[in-house]
Amino acid sequence: MTDPTDSDTRLQPTEGRARTVDFLVNALQERISDGEFGVGSWIRQERLAEEFGVSRMPIREALHRLQALGVVEIVANRGARVKMPSMRDIAEAFEVRGVLEGHAAFRAARGCTQAEMDKLHEAGQWFEAAAEEARKGFNEKAKELWYKANELFHGTVIQASGNRQLSLSINALHHRMPRNLTWSALGGDPRLLSDNAEEHVRIADAIEERDSELARKLTIEHSARARELVEIHVGSQTQQG
Repeated sequence: MTDPTDSDTRLQPTEGRARTVDFLVNALQERISDGEFGVGSWIRQERLAEEFGVSRMPIREALHRLQALGVVEIVANRGARVKMPSMRDIAEAFEVRGVLEGHAAFRAARGCTQAEMDKLHEAGQWFEAAAEEARKGFNEKAKELWYKANELFHGTVIQASGNRQLSLSINALHHRMPRNLTWSALGGDPRLLSDNAEEHVRIADAIEERDSELARKLTIEHSARARELVEIHVGSQTQQG
């Protein structure tokens, strides 16, 4: 039986519906990337349709687009759920991320402003505060601080690179790999969080010292370490599943 709300959507101008689908794809990618929709969680079309004030047709189109991007998987008679990235997905994504973010750090070391350096130092303090909260057993507070620090630090490095295309490429890559995976891999472990904080501080120091090659090297190593932790985490989750 045809859903009457779907027929309403078909009457909309094609261009308008395309913009709606584009908006939904971006909105859902952000939620998946931020961990609001965790890996393995089901995405309910009815709830989204009600929330966004649209019929289920553009929601379905958006989910099919996300499936093509490898972000979700659509299961017959069940719906769509956030896909656990494969080991190959992880390896390839972090390899490219290391190269791109390494180049961003290289460029940042050559043109970072004092205001941008202040942001990097602020992020470093938040990373250290996250590790301290984890040592106290306050994992939710640690998670909140780490997310803020990570967003500020990497966003500032990309901004300081002064390359818009580099920024677009890195952001597109982040949408393919949920950011909460790295936090899940760190697991609120104070030792791992402390090591993670130190890695960021060393990158910031290299940028401040205008040592572009060292900034690139440390960033690539940082990405490789994150990849290692995520692979261990995903491997353990797969075995449990």
